[in-house]
Amino acid sequence: MKCKNCGGIFSDDLEKCPYCGTMNKKGAYKNYRQKIRNIIDRVFGLKAEAYNSISKLILMSILRGLVMILIVIGLAFVASRFMRVNYYNDPKYDQEALEDILWEEENIDKLNEAFENDDFDAINKLYYQNTRVVNKWSHYDTYCLRKEYRDALKDFDSSYFGSYQFTDILYFLYHPDYFCTTKHWTQEDWNEYEEDRQQILSRMEEKGYSGQELSEIYETNKDEYGYLTASELDKYLKEDN
Repeated sequence: MKCKNCGGIFSDDLEKCPYCGTMNKKGAYKNYRQKIRNIIDRVFGLKAEAYNSISKLILMSILRGLVMILIVIGLAFVASRFMRVNYYNDPKYDQEALEDILWEEENIDKLNEAFENDDFDAINKLYYQNTRVVNKWSHYDTYCLRKEYRDALKDFDSSYFGSYQFTDILYFLYHPDYFCTTKHWTQEDWNEYEEDRQQILSRMEEKGYSGQELSEIYETNKDEYGYLTASELDKYLKEDN
């Protein structure tokens, strides 16, 4: 363009005449708008950089957390394996296993014979000699409930019959799994249990409780797992108990 002051020729993009310094409004306006665009671009660029930095920081924190969790899990797994291997390699473990094998060979026939003869005193003595082996005995669960049956009979013969005894009676009648694992029982075990159960019901009738009443007391007071709170059964005790 041509300068209005000195007549010099120069580019439209210049803010001033290069010869006399007269302002070129068109070029000045154009440069001003470009500076504004540059500032806006810079501001948005800073926001983008900040967003990227925050995103990277969050991502790194998550990755560090995952790495720490994996490290902890790995260390726990290694430690458990190490402890387990050491336990099984421990001479004490080998000695216990050998003692159990020898004890079972010597006493398993005694256990079975005592069970056949209903000699629970003999079974109790053997049980406390080696609980590890007896707990794995094929008749262990039946023995446990038969023992509870005998304990229940003792409760009837004692001078005191309170809420705790009442609770054990209800478990025996309606929740035998409280004492043992009935899924291991044979049909013969179930038949014998039913005989014992009828005997307990008969003894409870002597104390003034019908079978229907006992069932209702249990169903009303058991929790979702079939368990009772003994203290809550005080209100159901008969006065002559």
